[in-house]
Amino acid sequence: MDYPTLSSPIDRPAKRQRRVSQDAEDQSKLETHPQQSSNGPTIEAKSPVTPRALTVGFRKLLHYNNTLATPALKLLDLYFSLWECYVIKSAEKMRLEDEQRQLLKSNEWLASDSDILLRFFDEQAMILRDRKLAVQALCNEEADATAGEVSLGLVTGRQRSTAVDTFIA
Repeated sequence: MDYPTLSSPIDRPAKRQRRVSQDAEDQSKLETHPQQSSNGPTIEAKSPVTPRALTVGFRKLLHYNNTLATPALKLLDLYFSLWECYVIKSAEKMRLEDEQRQLLKSNEWLASDSDILLRFFDEQAMILRDRKLAVQALCNEEADATAGEVSLGLVTGRQRSTAVDTFIA
């Protein structure tokens, strides 16, 4: 018969203990893994959303490991420089996008107005051409009529200009 085995501290394997070494290999392992202080809390690498969150993370890091103070401050300075560049570039990008939208709207408005003005110009040009043709036709007819009437002596200069003015109006 099989009886369930009771677990006792003797049956369990011994816990691994952390060994302290000055080897470069061990140092690189320690740098790639989360660090633990003697109290036990783990400092996890998080991607900060704001400069304030990053500052708080660096303060925790410095509290647990003072030897990282100088590199941490250099990294923090670099981060703030990059953050400032990012904010400036983002603001410039947003300004340029807004300016581009305004320019596109202006171009659309100008194209629309240009089309309207071209149609109006074409209409006015047609009206002017029609009036010129009408005036020429009227002048030709009147010239023909006055040529026949001049021989009779019936038409005066004032009557001729009144007929042209009436037609144009």
